[in-house]
Amino acid sequence: MRNLFLTVAAVAALALPAAAQTDSVSFSIENNSSATIDSILYGQSSSDEWSDNILDYQVEPGDSVEITIDDGLEDCMYDFYYTFDDGSDYVERVDMCEIDGTTHEFTGG
Repeated sequence: MRNLFLTVAAVAALALPAAAQTDSVSFSIENNSSATIDSILYGQSSSDEWSDNILDYQVEPGDSVEITIDDGLEDCMYDFYYTFDDGSDYVERVDMCEIDGTTHEFTGG
């Protein structure tokens, strides 16, 4: 009877739909643009809300910054909102499910 219960529990667990990524995501952003990045905010692409600034300092052209986002990501598609020291800004769509452990090269703006 115990083996039957364990088998049923295992099958039930496999039948559950896969949840969206909820772990933290860590990656590097390499600034390959000609502008100094002042701040980076992020938010789900399906939302109008932005996070607080995730940078502790400016990122000069040619420099990189290590980023960890640990807010229980509910979706893969996020937008990054960059602001620059000259007052300009830029929004970029990023697949957070594919970026973990990689270097993201920022070239736009």
